[in-house]
Amino acid sequence: MHLSFDQEPELRNAWLSRYAAFTTSSGVDPAKAQLVRAIGERLEILSPMQDEELMRKAGFKRVSLFYAAFTFRGWVAYA
Repeated sequence: MHLSFDQEPELRNAWLSRYAAFTTSSGVDPAKAQLVRAIGERLEILSPMQDEELMRKAGFKRVSLFYAAFTFRGWVAYA
């Protein structure tokens, strides 16, 4: 399970902003919540479609999404 959301620049920024707002509304200090921007700048985040394609290219079959919560996704795949 990891971050996975649309990577078009406008949509990527929207998802990162939503993630920061969610953490603030959950009680995280607003200054710390803005560290989400650092995640977006330093962490390689793929779109769900890219994640699935990467797993298939790596040889996995029957790739299917089993978990989705906000910006997090999890897949099941078989070797």
